[in-house]
Amino acid sequence: MLLSLLAIVVGFGLLVGGANLLVDGACRLAARFGMPERVAGLTVVAIGTSLPELVVSITSAAAGHADMAFGNVVGSCLANLLLILGLSAVIAPVALSRGTIRFEIPVGVAACALLALLANTGGEVTQLEGVVLLVAFAAFLVRTTQMGLREGADEKDAGPEADGSEAPAKKPSVAVALWLVVVGAVMLKVGADLVVDNATLVASAAGISERVIGITVVALGTCLPELVTSVVAALRGNSDIAVGNVTGSNIANLLLVMGGPALVSSIPYDAAYNLDLALVAVFSLALVGFAYVGRRHEMSRVNGVIFVVLYAAYIAASVLR
Repeated sequence: MLLSLLAIVVGFGLLVGGANLLVDGACRLAARFGMPERVAGLTVVAIGTSLPELVVSITSAAAGHADMAFGNVVGSCLANLLLILGLSAVIAPVALSRGTIRFEIPVGVAACALLALLANTGGEVTQLEGVVLLVAFAAFLVRTTQMGLREGADEKDAGPEADGSEAPAKKPSVAVALWLVVVGAVMLKVGADLVVDNATLVASAAGISERVIGITVVALGTCLPELVTSVVAALRGNSDIAVGNVTGSNIANLLLVMGGPALVSSIPYDAAYNLDLALVAVFSLALVGFAYVGRRHEMSRVNGVIFVVLYAAYIAASVLR
């Protein structure tokens, strides 16, 4: 037990360090290619921080633990929305861009609907349906990158014309930025493994069901990279990274993290997860409401507190039901 607790502490240390490196690298890449930080959060950061969920889900599916795979995905999505984005807003009000409201959130809701449709057709996610999910995720990445490059070009054109009075800013090195992203992602992966593996051992010893472990312990463990990355970004004033990380990670969870394991083996589906997927869609749409309540296009601290309280209620209900 003592060794497990020590491993969890070490895992948290790796998560914090990895999150810092990943945020730095993503910001440098965004600056180098003229891409808004929000888009960097939606792509590079979101995929990097979703690696723990992907690895855990593939491992669970291959071992025949379908409940763990689905519980990991829906639990992580709700933790991303309610806990992580909620805590980020409590630290500092989070800006909700027009792109988030008009594109990323609708895509997230559509991803929920697509996964629910495929999973409820035949009671499993087949290998072919896994391909469909992965193709949808690839299309999202391509569209997001195109939009980001266009936004970056528009911002550059709208900026002050160079008149020779100031030297142009030196662009960050791509090699250094990629190195930071890779090292950060590796640290996040190792840290998440330490936390999840040892926390699961403790939870299993307490006689908790596989489904509840997937929704709570494993989901919380695998979303720790998103949690630390978003909180660090919020503390450093990079709210676009925080929002992009959460919305992008949810889309990655629903499409990439479920599509990948399905290629390994068809994943049986428990209809009880329909409620969890519906909650992901409902709380995603709630973000749109926050953008028009109070200060426009902003998630306030009060909104953040509401989300954190809702997450606590969800966990309590999941354990009891």
